[in-house]
Amino acid sequence: MPAVFQMEEMLFALGDYAAGLNAARWDLKASILEYVMHDKEFVWPDRFDVTIQNTEFMSNIFRRLVAVCLKHNAVPIGGMATALPSKDEEVNIEAAKSIKADKEWEANQGFIRAWVAHIYHMDPASEPFKKLRESGWEPTDEMKNPDNYPVKIDNLNGTLTKEGTRQNIRTLLEYIEGWLNGRGAKGIDRLAGKPGKRPALMEDLATARISTGQIAQRIIHKSFSEDTEQEHSYKLVKEIILDETKDIIKLLGENASDDQINKYEDSSKIAMQWIKNYTEFNFRSLGSYSRKDLDDIANEKDAF
Repeated sequence: MPAVFQMEEMLFALGDYAAGLNAARWDLKASILEYVMHDKEFVWPDRFDVTIQNTEFMSNIFRRLVAVCLKHNAVPIGGMATALPSKDEEVNIEAAKSIKADKEWEANQGFIRAWVAHIYHMDPASEPFKKLRESGWEPTDEMKNPDNYPVKIDNLNGTLTKEGTRQNIRTLLEYIEGWLNGRGAKGIDRLAGKPGKRPALMEDLATARISTGQIAQRIIHKSFSEDTEQEHSYKLVKEIILDETKDIIKLLGENASDDQINKYEDSSKIAMQWIKNYTEFNFRSLGSYSRKDLDDIANEKDAF
């Protein structure tokens, strides 16, 4: 969040070493959430209701990024296309449509480039930028002036549901399992085992922070789920964590190794500790824990 106010200063400090600035959307959401999660007036809706396109103040922050870059002849780089390729071509087609729509929006805001989680989706991600620039379109003078895009933080619209909490927990458990296996990012389908086709998304530490922060914020403010009318509490969250852990292990099937099962069971305890930290406004990064620290957490009684 502080970087939002220091974009020009960062470009100046980096000088010739700066190619441009990247719209790190997940990192921004995670940081903003940590800044506002103490405020009962800023309890966030479900994670996938919060997009840059439908959240005007976040859109404005990235328009400011574009303006700063264009003002100083730097490259404004859009967000990551997070979908991973699938063996199912129908899934790939739908992913490509979603990526194109996302990048068309970014191109129209003045972004020049973007990036992808997997080279497979390079073409649909790059096409909107190429088409717009080849048409002769150029950013207006207004789009090049950062003063036209002041920074403010508004509340968010959307639904707050138990299902949204469950999806955050699923993401968190899968991410921590990847972390325990030495990965800083992991392809995750938060709806694995549910009907429908969708690509796995390349989730990283920022989305794990968002998931953790949202769960903790709902516990702190005793938020009610719009779908079940249940109040969020440590007890409810623990029930979902244990239920999701069982479901993941079940989906692994009979060929699952003891090590795989143990990693997910360890992940459930680490997830509880991470959420407990956030309810105490301790935003310690997962990367600050040593392997021994994580083993100790997994071997202790549940955090809640």
